[in-house]
Amino acid sequence: MTFKILFSNIGYAKGIDGSLKQHIAYFLRHLHTPHTVQERVLAQIKIIINAENPDLCCFVEIDRGSFNAAGFNQISALTDTEYQYHDITDKYGPESALGRMPLHRGKSNGFLAKANIPFKRLYLSHGSKRLLYCLELPDNIRLFFAHFSLRKSIRLRQFQELRQLIKENKGEIIILADFNIMSGFRELDPLLYETDLKVISKEDKPTFRFYRHHMVLDLCLCSQSLASRIDLKIIPQPFSDHAALSVSID
Repeated sequence: MTFKILFSNIGYAKGIDGSLKQHIAYFLRHLHTPHTVQERVLAQIKIIINAENPDLCCFVEIDRGSFNAAGFNQISALTDTEYQYHDITDKYGPESALGRMPLHRGKSNGFLAKANIPFKRLYLSHGSKRLLYCLELPDNIRLFFAHFSLRKSIRLRQFQELRQLIKENKGEIIILADFNIMSGFRELDPLLYETDLKVISKEDKPTFRFYRHHMVLDLCLCSQSLASRIDLKIIPQPFSDHAALSVSID
């Protein structure tokens, strides 16, 4: 069996690549992103999808119709006859007041798939971004994907909670996420402790750009038994400050 996953932080399809020039020139897109800009970005995403031909596409920072996006549902624009199975929901959780505020309502994570994949929406106990997707892949592989907190102290608690979920899991694991580990890979130690997880990503292969700063924020982790079966590729995204991850499981 070969199963392919695309993981992408699309930056709410604002079309800002992380350079200082674009952050300044397109600053107003943080307040309002025209439909034409979003459509252009989503067309570029479709090009990547068509080139990589994944079975599953996982997105963070995708919009399902916020005030800033002028009501544009980005997952609907990406759905087609080949990728008709999908889910999208706000990243803050059903009990969060933040998710009901005008500037945050609609800010989401979501996925597209060629086939109907069983999944659960889980919610971490700490932070504002709490959504943790859990998908049941073939061969008893469980995929978690998420967008972790910008605050280091909150990330630590989120990693500890995820570690407990991993330890309770029966079967092999893959984790794909924007980990936001600004201090480097050592931040992953609380997640790796007493688990058999292996970091597939490399510290010298950055996935995020802001001005002159390049960091590895988007990572792939997996069970040790899966490591030899996984091929990881980093795909540049000129419309986002994050690169995408393409993960093939043989």
